[in-house]
Parts: sequence; C-alpha cells; structure tokens
Amino acid sequence: MADSKSHKSVPGLQQLGGGTDFKKDVAAMLKGTQMFADFFQDENEVIAQYMHAYGAPKGVIIFREGERTGHLCLLVEGRLELYKDDDQGGQKKLVEIRAGKSIGEMSVLDGLPYSATGITAIPSKLLLLTRGNLNSIIDEHPRLAAKVLWKIGNLLSLRLRQTTGKLIDFL
Repeated sequence: MADSKSHKSVPGLQQLGGGTDFKKDVAAMLKGTQMFADFFQDENEVIAQYMHAYGAPKGVIIFREGERTGHLCLLVEGRLELYKDDDQGGQKKLVEIRAGKSIGEMSVLDGLPYSATGITAIPSKLLLLTRGNLNSIIDEHPRLAAKVLWKIGNLLSLRLRQTTGKLIDFL
C-alpha cells in the first residue's frame, strides 16, 4: 500500500492529519480538484490512501526547476506561482495556479527533472502523489490507475493545446 513516510524532499511543508478518518477528508479534498472531480467517491477513497496532505506557508518551494523529486501536486487551497529560469540567472513568472488545479504531472510520469519552479504565493494546502505511490496504484489497482493515467494524459493534452495557441499568438 502507500508509503507512510513524510515528504522530506520539500522543506517547509507541514503534514496534515493522519489515520483512517483523515483519509476520508483527503478523499473529499480530491473531489474538489479538476483531476478527480468526476471520479466516484470509492475511487477517491482508494486514491486518498496514496496521497500525502500538507499545509505550506507563503514562499515554500514545492519543486525546483531541474530537480527530480517526482511528485504530482494537487492544490486544494491557496495559490502557487510557476517560474522558469532565464538566461541571465533570474526567473520569469509563467503562471499562477489556483485551487483545484494540478502541477507536476510530467515529472510523476516520466521521472525527468521539473521544467519550472513552483512556489506557494499565499498559505496553501496541497496533496502530493509521489511517483512511487503512482506505481503502487498501478500495481495494486490497475483499472483505477488506467483512469488516473487517462486523466493526467487529458490534462497534459489540454495544456499543450493552450500553450500551442499562445505560441501561435506570440509568433
């Protein structure tokens, strides 16, 4: 089943709750996200067993461009900002992520480094799904894993279409 260790690779996160009763709360949090809103309650209860819930004050780096921590982040409350390193050693803000959205899908799938840096813009609550826990879902609940992977693929496809549209407007 899910690993129970805290997510030590992200300094500044404070683990929220624990135990069976709290996993029901996590399932409810999942229902409020774009990725899992259309999943059945029993499916979200299974997925909740593999999630880690955290609170984070403003300014916590959830992941850094170039790192390989390999987790998908679902923002339950708050706001995140994504930054991309530039050629002058600075960072350019790409986008703000609002509650209900996810980030880090590519890294959790392919294990490659993050392509941007994600930082909490205000105090936030988030759920993390590690690459290891995604692999556990695949092994232990293959039908549900197919649904999760399908949803991740759809979200990535939508983002690619949006990015392509912006690129065309830019050119």
